[in-house]
Amino acid sequence: MAGPEEQAKPRLQILVCDGPSCGVTYESELLKELIERRVAGDETLRGRCSVVDYNCFGRCSEGPNIFVREVAPGEDPLLDPEPAQLETQRGFYAEMNEAKSERVVDEHCGRGVPVGEWVDDY
Repeated sequence: MAGPEEQAKPRLQILVCDGPSCGVTYESELLKELIERRVAGDETLRGRCSVVDYNCFGRCSEGPNIFVREVAPGEDPLLDPEPAQLETQRGFYAEMNEAKSERVVDEHCGRGVPVGEWVDDY
């Protein structure tokens, strides 16, 4: 059973771009599978983080891209957020690869600290 500090951590949604460029050119599905395995293998993230395909962030030349965002109370973490919701949080990561995505999941999702040198405004 999770302790009080684990229960206080926000629910997160990890959006993985699956648009035409990231999905085909950058094979973002492989990145999504890697992130899903990483989340499933960590008991502090499992059940608190949802990994979801996102149609397109519009920053195709920088792919593959992900966005880590806090899910509002009552919001379904499996549904795409409205684009305006992405502008309220700093969680966009471009040019992801296996090592970078593992660090983002560990630090941003696990510890609640965005990776400063990679995170960007959307």
